[in-house]
Amino acid sequence: MAAQPLTIEFLERHPLQEFEVGVRKLVPLRITNLQVDYDEGLWSVSLSPLDAIGCSQDFREARQKLFEYIDFLWNEYVLCPEQELGETGKMQRDLLLELFSVS
Repeated sequence: MAAQPLTIEFLERHPLQEFEVGVRKLVPLRITNLQVDYDEGLWSVSLSPLDAIGCSQDFREARQKLFEYIDFLWNEYVLCPEQELGETGKMQRDLLLELFSVS
């Protein structure tokens, strides 16, 4: 018998506000909501334009994992010399620059 797919019930949307990871502060440039879900003891916090997600049994830790992943993407695509990026990398870079500035 095939396992039934799990669906995570919509919980809430939270406005994304500026956040810090290490020494970098990322500031949203447009109104964007974080999708927050809770299912069977696991929080997931996601930012759909980047297809980024953080998961944990603790909400704050899930959110922090998401922020750390966004910071990782910033390092990989925005701080990388543009000539080293392929087409997909350039698209990711452009999206990050549309969504965030660094202060």
